[in-house]
Amino acid sequence: MDDDDKRSASQAHSSTGDQTDWTEDSDDDLYQSIISDNGEDYMDVEDSHPHDDARDLVQSIKGMYRVLDLISEQGSGGLVDKIIIAQDSLRAFTNTICPGSYVSMTKVKFSALDALIVKPIGVYGSKEEIVRLLLSLGVVDDYIAAQLVVNHSETSVSKPSLRSGLYIVRSDRETTSSEQLFVIYWPEDATWDDSAPSSVKRNRVTFMRYLTTICDQIMAFVSPEHARPIARSGQEGKDTATKTDDDKDEAEDEPDRMFTFEVRKTNEQEEAVKSRPGFKATSVHIAMPQPHPEATEDFGLHKPRLLHGETTQGFMIIKYLPARRITDVWKRRPITRLQLGDWLHSDKLQVKGNLNANAVHLLLGAGLQKRFPQLCKQWQEESADISTNARATKASTEASIKTNFENDLPLLIRIFHGALVDAIIEKFPTLTRGSFPCPSQREPGNPVVQDPVKPATTLSTPAGGSSTHSTESVQASPETQDQLSTIIKLYPEIEKEFHHTLQRLRIEKINSRDFKNYKQRVYIAKCLLRQFPDIEVEDEDFLDVILHEDMRHVKESVRMLGKHAAQHQPKGLMTQAWSSINSFISSGPDSQFVDKIFKDAEAAASMISDTQFLAGLNDMEKLPVMKKVVAGTRAAALVHFRSLLTTQTTTLAHASLRIQINEAVAQVHKEASIHEEQQLDGSREKFIAGINAHSQTGHHSHALLIDAVEDGRSYYHAVSSVHMTGSRESFEEPKLECTIHTMQLTTQDLHSLQLDSSMIPSPKFRNSFSFSLPLGYSVVRAQLLPGEKILLAIADRFGNLTVYLERLTAIEGALTHGGRGKKLNRDKIGEYVLAFDESKRVLSVIATEKLFLHIFVFDDTLGFQANGSAINLTQWYPEGSSINHACFICGGEELLLVDTLAQARVYSLTTMQFRPATLNLIQIPTAIYSTPDGSCLITAHVRGSSLSLTAHHWSTFGSTDGILLEIPNLPLDQPLLLTSLTNRNNVHLVTLDIDTQSCRSIALDIIRKVTEFTFKEKGARGGNAKPESVTAHNCLIDCHAEVWTRFPVLPAVQRETITSSSKRWQRTLVFVTDLDHHAFVSHFHDLVSNFERVSKKPTGNLPKRIAVSATTHSAFHHGHLDGAEWNASEFRAGEWLAEFLCLIPIQIAVTKENRFIPLKDGVYSTELEKSLLGADVNRIVDYVSFGWYESLFQSYMAKKPVKVVSSMGEQSVGKSFSLNHLVDTSFAGSAMRTTEGVWMSVTPTKDTLVVALDFEGVHSIERSAQEDTLLVLFNTAISNLVLFRNNFALSRDITGLFQSFQSSATVLDPAANPSLFQSTLAIIIKDVVDSDKADIAKEFALKFQKIVQDEQEANFISRLHAGQLNIIPWPVIESQEFYQLFPALKRRLDKQKLTHKTAGEFLHTVKTLMAKLKANDWGALSQSMASHRAQLLLARLPNALAFGLQEVHPDPEPLKNLDDDVPIDMPDTSSEFSLTGLQSPSRETALQVLSHAWGDYDSRHHMLEDHWIENLIAHIDSMVNLRVAHVREWISSNVARFQSGQASIDELMRTFQSATVDLKSNLQLCKLKCGRCELFCVQSRLHDGQHDCQTSHDCIHSCDFCASSGETKACSMSAGHAGYHICIVNAHLCGQVCKFFGRQGCLEECMKVIGHTEDDHLCATTVHACGQVRMTFERLSFPLKMSLALRSITAQVERRVHPPLPRYLWHCE
Repeated sequence: MDDDDKRSASQAHSSTGDQTDWTEDSDDDLYQSIISDNGEDYMDVEDSHPHDDARDLVQSIKGMYRVLDLISEQGSGGLVDKIIIAQDSLRAFTNTICPGSYVSMTKVKFSALDALIVKPIGVYGSKEEIVRLLLSLGVVDDYIAAQLVVNHSETSVSKPSLRSGLYIVRSDRETTSSEQLFVIYWPEDATWDDSAPSSVKRNRVTFMRYLTTICDQIMAFVSPEHARPIARSGQEGKDTATKTDDDKDEAEDEPDRMFTFEVRKTNEQEEAVKSRPGFKATSVHIAMPQPHPEATEDFGLHKPRLLHGETTQGFMIIKYLPARRITDVWKRRPITRLQLGDWLHSDKLQVKGNLNANAVHLLLGAGLQKRFPQLCKQWQEESADISTNARATKASTEASIKTNFENDLPLLIRIFHGALVDAIIEKFPTLTRGSFPCPSQREPGNPVVQDPVKPATTLSTPAGGSSTHSTESVQASPETQDQLSTIIKLYPEIEKEFHHTLQRLRIEKINSRDFKNYKQRVYIAKCLLRQFPDIEVEDEDFLDVILHEDMRHVKESVRMLGKHAAQHQPKGLMTQAWSSINSFISSGPDSQFVDKIFKDAEAAASMISDTQFLAGLNDMEKLPVMKKVVAGTRAAALVHFRSLLTTQTTTLAHASLRIQINEAVAQVHKEASIHEEQQLDGSREKFIAGINAHSQTGHHSHALLIDAVEDGRSYYHAVSSVHMTGSRESFEEPKLECTIHTMQLTTQDLHSLQLDSSMIPSPKFRNSFSFSLPLGYSVVRAQLLPGEKILLAIADRFGNLTVYLERLTAIEGALTHGGRGKKLNRDKIGEYVLAFDESKRVLSVIATEKLFLHIFVFDDTLGFQANGSAINLTQWYPEGSSINHACFICGGEELLLVDTLAQARVYSLTTMQFRPATLNLIQIPTAIYSTPDGSCLITAHVRGSSLSLTAHHWSTFGSTDGILLEIPNLPLDQPLLLTSLTNRNNVHLVTLDIDTQSCRSIALDIIRKVTEFTFKEKGARGGNAKPESVTAHNCLIDCHAEVWTRFPVLPAVQRETITSSSKRWQRTLVFVTDLDHHAFVSHFHDLVSNFERVSKKPTGNLPKRIAVSATTHSAFHHGHLDGAEWNASEFRAGEWLAEFLCLIPIQIAVTKENRFIPLKDGVYSTELEKSLLGADVNRIVDYVSFGWYESLFQSYMAKKPVKVVSSMGEQSVGKSFSLNHLVDTSFAGSAMRTTEGVWMSVTPTKDTLVVALDFEGVHSIERSAQEDTLLVLFNTAISNLVLFRNNFALSRDITGLFQSFQSSATVLDPAANPSLFQSTLAIIIKDVVDSDKADIAKEFALKFQKIVQDEQEANFISRLHAGQLNIIPWPVIESQEFYQLFPALKRRLDKQKLTHKTAGEFLHTVKTLMAKLKANDWGALSQSMASHRAQLLLARLPNALAFGLQEVHPDPEPLKNLDDDVPIDMPDTSSEFSLTGLQSPSRETALQVLSHAWGDYDSRHHMLEDHWIENLIAHIDSMVNLRVAHVREWISSNVARFQSGQASIDELMRTFQSATVDLKSNLQLCKLKCGRCELFCVQSRLHDGQHDCQTSHDCIHSCDFCASSGETKACSMSAGHAGYHICIVNAHLCGQVCKFFGRQGCLEECMKVIGHTEDDHLCATTVHACGQVRMTFERLSFPLKMSLALRSITAQVERRVHPPLPRYLWHCE
């Protein structure tokens, strides 16, 4: 909006006829500076940061949160007020009502906030009344209240205050689901004065815009002081009654839009210099430095000093910084091996002594061995010797241990023999210990085998046929128990082995063939006796046949006897029996009787245990016929147990020996390894100590401390990287820190000074810049230059001079690295004085004693260059003379020199001669000054105890005595400096007052002997003259019309952040006051009517719909305090906060020094810029951040498509005003400055997000053509609709105006960037009346046609805007047509092609484009975006594969599409997977967790192992496949919009495939047999150590055979065995006669299990005499193999035969 627009708009709200001077530029946007995420404050503020100021009263107010803050910051045109988001306070408020919802400015969980309801009421008004409200709420006390109402504009003393801003106060500090909030606008001191400065008015309008937008209910608290002078309807005429008739006539003749100016000639006066009081600026830094105890210099020399500067002002303080160590601490930081090698080679080392061997070897390979080869060689040899000795020691000790233990084998045999005997006797008490002689009584190696034919010889049978049961105690031998207990205590594994053996042997079961034979015969006899009770017991013939005949002939004998009995009846006792038998036999087949008898006997025998059977022999023995069989039974039992003892004692003894040897050897190995490791550790520590000691020699600038180092090789880190934990220290010598505080003027002061040079401004010290100097160095001269530059002359310890001219931000680097400083040797120039001319950038170095003049001219590229050879001045000075002072005549090429004769002469650098005139001074001056306007020389002399100044005009130099300046109380101890403000004619004499901590000036009005002209407003009393206001505080009401005037009432694009689900109440405005309630309502209604009539704005009757009322304080208190429920609009907290944040524009980029500079969170930081020097596009993309808009784009509104509308054009043409009314933004102008860089705001609608970009004006004198090109390029690339607004001028050179567009068309190729350059260019010509619009459009069309004809296919319309252009002659402001075109622009925007499908995609695109512009990367945008996306996905890939999450800490974040924030909807497991780089324990733990998560994991013992392991593998594979598929879909969805063939995406996919292979490899099961049972190992394929099935290794089932008899006994076999579950391997064998019985080699008994289904009974022999092959051993199951082996060995022992082992045992495992 131009000046006419602004002045016209400013009248729209005036109901009193007052003139409000809206002179600020509406294009000057509201700058939003924020604090970066890492907590560092990059804002330049006064003295202290806003968020850490003890004078800030918000810290003392309970429940009060600042959300918008008002600060001053440097702009291109001076200090400007800025409204910023108070991040810390907003975070505190948000997390108070919803904990954890505000993580950082860029990560706000709006969705979580939506669960809460807020009811805000806006509050503004008089400070006193707002304080009264705070007192009523109980958030302040009387002391704080008194501080809040202090008027700080009336005092120069800094006191605690509350900065102007927007605050939230909770009515109830208890957290509930519905929050009632007061949103308070705290004003500045002059906010509610109608005569307030324009900057204060602008702030008032902006804050009221925000307040009235986010609150439907507004309350204005008006104090009695402010209520009385408010001009109300009908009073305006009274205020004008005192005007004279002439004034009235003039007012009637000149409308309020006509401002009259005139050119006046100043009075012709003689030369004069007049002084008057100047400005005063305070700073807490203007103070004497505190002496440091370590400082050796006199710090009185380092008091604050003013800096030279013809147009720029500031002061410098010097502070002593003691020596210190600067430490950069790392924790597993990735560092390249190359960098590590450089540090190891050059740094002083402090390696931690307990570093492990791997880390030391890694350091050796990285470069340590090259630096210390001899030490490394010695350590390696010593380590090798230690290892060799350790191996030899272990071998000898192991051999000794084996020998010692083997010598004790006989003792072990005795111990276990006794233990087994005790176990046997415990089960069979009828046996005696004497029956089992100790093996030690036999000859070694020749065990005695008891003869089974003579069992009775081992039993003592008392006379009289008594029982053989001995009365010997059945308790175990105490000696045996003690010895076994001692061994078990030492070796617990022996106890396990012993009990396992007992369990396996099942001693209670006698597995002797003879014993079973006897037992079976007894029960056959019993069965026959039960079958035939008529048989007499005394009939021994019959029982002898059953009990004593060979068992293999029993069946045949019975059958033969039966048949014989049918023909020949026996006589005697047998007759009846045999007749019974024959009758039975004759009743059926021959075999039925025999089979039944045998089966019944077998069943009866199995029903009684061997223990019971053996004990029952005593009763059986009473029958004479049974004595022989009882004796045989006992003998068979003894033979069985003796055989068992013979084999098992030796087995147990050797097993125990093996355990003892293994454990002892393992202990020896462990101790030896510990000893070896201790020796190696000691050697390594000694080596490290030697390294550390040797690295101390010599000088090292840095010290490297290494606590840990590990290899960093993986898919996700560079191959050549390591992970370091430690630090790197550098010692910083003591130094001096010089801090320069520059002085700035506010934009208002600059404006006022331009209108009236006599105006006294109020400057402020805001920015500071620091640099460091070594001790002994000094600042000879420091002169501030325009553009934040400085001339700095430094003298070193030897007096040598170095002169720099650099930017203030770069001077530290120039001093550190040398820069382009000009070095001058003190020995060659001697004593010297310096003079510098800013306009010519000429430096003169005058050798005061040698009388040589050295001239240097500054070149931007080369620095200071000598301008010819030195000029010899000796010819003009007598011998012995020297020069005391020198200065340039400002703006010329002449140099004033003052010598020791008190003569002042002017030397011309052009003629190389002195002027003829000489000024003879009364004495040598203490200082000389040349005024910045080039008019005068001012000399300073000490006269008595005071300082006097004399002015000499250059035009009369030497012809007058000068003009004595009457300035009292000039300080002698503080130097004076001359400078100028705004222009060089505003001369001020400046000094520092340390006592008052202020910088004061004396304004000098210098009058030359010439006639001067000035341009001033007619009738105005200087630039400060303001129209008299007939009202004092009408702005308390009129502020609403000011908001309507500056910002849209009914925009074309309307915000729809707040959903329909929110409960909205009618907008209300309530004036809370105790005076004239009725007047407020009528005045507001008149205000609305006048606004609508004058402004012609479309309002939709919204202002009229506001319900306006007035009430008293007591009524307000009753309705809104003390827990009252409010009738206020209810909003979802997330939506309400998003609506609020979207109102705040943010600066996203600036152009500077021909560079495009993206900003991080709206802040420009020199430190961040330095860190990005040489950065690639990907790194810059990660750095760019849009503050509070990040969360909206990335999550809360990520799904919505984005359309971009931008405003560009010439300066001061109303760009921001138009953009505000089109898309309802809040780009607010600031006084006398234009928009800088690029600003962004967002307008959420129902279907889209409309992003508005406001650009600074093109062709500005402050910007270069290249900077214009960069801005245009960014604008046209990203926008959908570009509004280019310019002035109406038919004679304009359109080609020149659009040169930046045409230049941009050659930079980025639209063909390579199809998603860019899709906008329509709308050329808006402002202020065109209807009669001219056709001609204007035609004229512009013709000129654009010429551009197209000249450029052809390279024309910018085709390349940048897809050939689309609109020409819009825009009507004049305040016409009805002015606002009617905004809906047409909206329709044009709606029709534009959608290029940003989601907010997340737009965010990625705009950041990448900005990064490419900064990096000067002109390649395809899609390639850069694909590269960055691939890099981002690659960084998150480990989390994705391991956890199925994008982020794990601090809050888990699921895998999402980064463009629309939609989670990838695919099934996945919550299990954690192991990736390459993790240690083996972590991998095994992850695999175990994954395995146990399988629902059928515990069914392992209830199904075939093969089937179970395959199911487990299938489960793991399914989980892995779910995760891999989930991650693959995540990657695919995030790269789908990029073209195929992108190298970075291909590399990402290769990395993903490799990581997937590693993931699956880590989760592959071993599947080899467990080392302790028959199950499979379920550790990973890459596991260390023994194979382990991770079970108890024992079969958990019960014996199948015992279970059939109702008895439950555990299976004694290992887990996973094949076949039946058997408590003892040979306890349940068939035992029937082999089918091939009688043939050579037959073992007689069937070795199959009881109840086998095969018909044939077969023994263990594979080949009988006939050569018939029974079966191959390999086809047998493992348990059956073991059974056969045991039976074969038992049979051989019983026959005392020891042939070679059968062939089938060769394959026995």
